[in-house]
Amino acid sequence: MRYIQDAPSYALQQSYEAYADAAVTAMRESQQLQKKGALKRPLALAVENLFPESYGAHPDELINLVEKSREAMVRRLTKEGMDQAEAKQKAQQHLYATFDTAHCNMWWKYWKGDEHKTMAQNKEEFDKWMLSRVEEMAKKKIVGHLHLVDNQGYADDHLAPGEGNAPVDQALKIFKKHGFKGDIVVEPGADFTMDV
Repeated sequence: MRYIQDAPSYALQQSYEAYADAAVTAMRESQQLQKKGALKRPLALAVENLFPESYGAHPDELINLVEKSREAMVRRLTKEGMDQAEAKQKAQQHLYATFDTAHCNMWWKYWKGDEHKTMAQNKEEFDKWMLSRVEEMAKKKIVGHLHLVDNQGYADDHLAPGEGNAPVDQALKIFKKHGFKGDIVVEPGADFTMDV
């Protein structure tokens, strides 16, 4: 009985270990490139929050995936003889999240608003929730790569920031406030097809 595990727990544990393995590979490849003088920046595994229907899309799930995968990486590296502090630094450098503002904004379609409030008031409450999750990710240094993109909260429209209703500018300010120094990519891919 002690070996029996439910499917979700098993799947998550396998995910943590697989992400840790991939990040260790990225770390080792970075070391090899550095020895050759060809490393421009460290390679990393970046787990993205995709659509609300997928595990890892919810900010709390994304935080969990990154934290537990980093813990698995630290365990592996310390077992191989690396100092705990260095292992934690390597895990943070080589394993992080890609946070997509529009993907997170798509949780709006599942938001249970207050029927006595207007749509705008309910969206304001949703934005407070979303930005509180952004604040937690930023404080915990979970995110190493940002996708700044907008939508109306129902589909992955790939609008330029400011063309939809995602709190893109507020999210960016939160990350910057907490010292974010990772990549920032703007993804306005739908402009051409929508304009035509």
